[in-house]
Amino acid sequence: MDEKVLKEAVSFAIRHIGTGVYSSGKIFAYLANHGCDESVCQAAVKELVNTGYVDDRRAARKVLAARSGKKQESRNYMLQRLLEAGISSEIAEEIASGLDSDVDTCMSLYEANFGTPEEGYSDREDEFIKLAQLRGYGLETSRKAFRLYLDSE
Repeated sequence: MDEKVLKEAVSFAIRHIGTGVYSSGKIFAYLANHGCDESVCQAAVKELVNTGYVDDRRAARKVLAARSGKKQESRNYMLQRLLEAGISSEIAEEIASGLDSDVDTCMSLYEANFGTPEEGYSDREDEFIKLAQLRGYGLETSRKAFRLYLDSE
């Protein structure tokens, strides 16, 4: 591989990164979309990772922060978001496996969207379950989290 071509690709990527946070997959795609050969893309991304310009863990933290609170999602949805963000599958799976359980995060979703349990919430279970299912939680998980949420009064 031509060393000059690699240096140009690395410089091109660094100009794109600037002060932003990008995953290895996103930088690879950026270089490939701008005409770099696959081998050059791989070598450039490897160099950027080794020098710290690209950090999939930092990129993953950015994704996780954007999907917390009222936007909380299930572990499977979070894993998919990490992969879609170009984070390597090894790191994405490691991070997703370290997330809190779906029951706990579903309960956090309820708390973020509805506050503390109030009287009459038990009659609104369908509303809670619908929200949870839109965020990737299964029916049983959603119901269990709802019961725990109500018991936390």
